[in-house]
Amino acid sequence: MRRVAVTAALLMLITSLSPMMAVSGQTAPTDTIYINEILVSPNNENYGGTDWNGDGSMGTYSDQYVELYNPTSQAIDIGGWWLDDIADGGSPACSIGWNTVLEPGAYIAFYRSWTGIEFDYWDGDTIRLLDGSGIEVDSVSYTGEDSDWDVPYGFDSGGNWVKLSDGSPTPGGANDQEWGGANHLQGNCYPPQDHIHRGEYILEGRVVTMESENSVIDDGRILVIDGIIEAVWSATDSAPAAAQGVMSVPTSGTIYPGFIDPHNHAKYNIIPLWDHGTDGWDNRYQWQAEDSYRDAKEVGCSLTDSSAMRFAELRAIAGGNTALQGSSTSNTDTFETMLARNIELYNFGRDYIHTKVSELESSYSGNHIKDGNASGELDAWFLHLAEGIDESSRAEFDILVQNDLLVGEIVVIHGTGLTQAEFDALGNVGGSLAWSPTSNLILYGETTDVATAKSEGVNIMIGPDWAPSGSKSSMHELKTADWWDENVLGDIFTDYELVQAITTNIVDAIGWGDQTGRIQAGLAADLVVLDTFHSDPYRNVVEAIDPDVRLVVVGGLAVFGDVDIMQAMDDEIQIIEGKGFTKATDITYDGVPEAQQTVDELLAELQSCNQGAQVPLEYLFTLGDERYFDVLNRSLSFQNGRTIDLWGDYYDVELNEDGHRVDGTVAGAGPIIIDPGNSESENTEASCSDGVDNDGDPYIDCDDFDCSGTMVCSEPEPVPEPELPVLWDTYGPRGGTIPHPTTIEEGIHLEECMSDATT
Repeated sequence: MRRVAVTAALLMLITSLSPMMAVSGQTAPTDTIYINEILVSPNNENYGGTDWNGDGSMGTYSDQYVELYNPTSQAIDIGGWWLDDIADGGSPACSIGWNTVLEPGAYIAFYRSWTGIEFDYWDGDTIRLLDGSGIEVDSVSYTGEDSDWDVPYGFDSGGNWVKLSDGSPTPGGANDQEWGGANHLQGNCYPPQDHIHRGEYILEGRVVTMESENSVIDDGRILVIDGIIEAVWSATDSAPAAAQGVMSVPTSGTIYPGFIDPHNHAKYNIIPLWDHGTDGWDNRYQWQAEDSYRDAKEVGCSLTDSSAMRFAELRAIAGGNTALQGSSTSNTDTFETMLARNIELYNFGRDYIHTKVSELESSYSGNHIKDGNASGELDAWFLHLAEGIDESSRAEFDILVQNDLLVGEIVVIHGTGLTQAEFDALGNVGGSLAWSPTSNLILYGETTDVATAKSEGVNIMIGPDWAPSGSKSSMHELKTADWWDENVLGDIFTDYELVQAITTNIVDAIGWGDQTGRIQAGLAADLVVLDTFHSDPYRNVVEAIDPDVRLVVVGGLAVFGDVDIMQAMDDEIQIIEGKGFTKATDITYDGVPEAQQTVDELLAELQSCNQGAQVPLEYLFTLGDERYFDVLNRSLSFQNGRTIDLWGDYYDVELNEDGHRVDGTVAGAGPIIIDPGNSESENTEASCSDGVDNDGDPYIDCDDFDCSGTMVCSEPEPVPEPELPVLWDTYGPRGGTIPHPTTIEEGIHLEECMSDATT
């Protein structure tokens, strides 16, 4: 179970120095940055709403904002300042990103999609700005049930704080001017972040580092300390000193970097595969207009409820994903503080990653993308583009080029309609493609021309897309990709390249390569352990299915896996029964109100809201999801004259009574026995010379630190050579009572001197 690590001093500082201020009749200051405008009730797309921050999502969860203004004549760095709502309650405070400089006369807007701060409509709220010491700089308030749709609060032309009923929101600009559009200055604001994991342990197993194809350690060890990989070595080598006495966990499996999902829409992942019964469409706008599509989403549960979001997270880690793209902007606590990482949210001390799902209009300027590319700050831009097989889909790429938005950080999601010319241009700038073959085939009957994309030098990623038309995780999506590669493309991808497409190809493209995605010292301990049933470690991933997921570790914390290994690494596990196998997890989190449910409570709540709905809930695992395979096998578009039998080719495996492959290494390994490092002593002359690992740490004889004090493992202390000075005082022939500096080259001459009482 994770616990939030926010220092008591910070909390005391923010709460004690920040009293709530009433703002009736408040006037705008002139000598410091102040809150100039807030929007409590932004309209959504169903009621003519505006995408105020340009992120492709409209409504409360994304577009609530607070705008700051600098009325002074000096540029002010507000990096490290804090935004918060009501003291001693409401949402957690967030810290404004470092080096956020507000020029004289400039405005900057902070949106809920970044801050996570909810403005409370029902009870009213107070929005506060605090400096880096926690001292309140400004605050504004509004009363409950007072705000109107798309009507902001702000300072009027007379400098008075009022509800601006006669005006439209103007984030990023003056309140009495027309709004300049979504390309205004927007700020980043992050809640306090600390290491998720505290402590240390060693994982044993075959280690696939993904540093190169041949970088495989057959009997490897990984030391994890406070969520970071401290060391990686072979059991045949001497262990690092930091590993002495550390608990060691024999996984009996193969350890990989965690799998990463570059294409998803997580809030939809309680919806099962869409059984649309057609031969597909030409583009995404056609199927989105179908009544059957709207009906397919009617599972009876809110897609933005915390239970639905946590199910999406659980579904991801159950398939080996340690990070995924495409979380909702609502209930982001679920994604930021537990289970898998979310690519768009704050990670590794920085984040400049954008996503656009909606249509790329010819009028779209995307200045934030251009500016980020020019400054070098942009990490990645995930863009849904050319999702379809017709000319209109392909032509979206022309808009991208015409608007100068073809940048090297781009990740084109789908790209189904692109041809050689477009892939050539994409490859020339160093762009990437997120390939989702299952979803493409379900919706369009064909998939992206990845063979041409590969030949043109485009970086290939593989992602599962959402539940209504995709797979449950990156590991499962590899099955469709592998089938397509072998049966249609002529085996142009090696198994190593397929695994790269769910690991290193992604982290290198989004600026995470120095933080995760490989197994090496200094990187985050984002790991997945699979049962070993294939001698080729990469084929082992391609063919792996749900029971093979031995352990999933995110930031050093064990979040999912087999019962025995989770019991060894977590003191509060919850059991999940699959069909023929059993897993364990821990999805509770003391620091997040939405994360108090156990798995049983979570599933019970979803089943309750699903009662009476015509569409069933998504099943957590692929193995055992009979409906999933039935829909695929009957799908006119997925099959499209082909015979794609994923069940027969990948999932029809024999499990033993414990739910493991009968031909895997886990089935024959027996239960895990964890030794904390000192079950028996290994510190005597006999135990340090018997060739046996007596204390199970697992170091033998003189390789064990505990033996360092024994005679058999000690070498005689060498007698140091005397260190003679270069110069010293001597009382030789130069004078019996006067010291003279003498060098070693001159030699030493001693004389016997006679003395009497008078001398």
